[in-house]
Amino acid sequence: MPVERRKRGTMEIMLDILKSCNQECGVTKVIYGAGINYTVAQKYLDKLIKIGALTSKTENGRKMYEITEKGKILMVHIEEFLKIRENLNVAREKIIELLKVSQ
Repeated sequence: MPVERRKRGTMEIMLDILKSCNQECGVTKVIYGAGINYTVAQKYLDKLIKIGALTSKTENGRKMYEITEKGKILMVHIEEFLKIRENLNVAREKIIELLKVSQ
């Protein structure tokens, strides 16, 4: 039985990055933690830094990222949003099933 895979959206990727940076981390930890490539990681890291969800600093020639208080709040709200969206999808599927004409 094949497993159905869904392409992750921006919210899921941001959440995975924020979770990866819960403790100070480098880009490699972000890439592995979020399951993305370097180019995608840089795009999202730049976006999260720009909005103030992450901070970056250079240590020993290596760029390090860390979640901010705003990032922690954002992480909680994204998790809440994703749970609500999943519940809506489940309810939608149940409604579709109930609306099918029985034979």
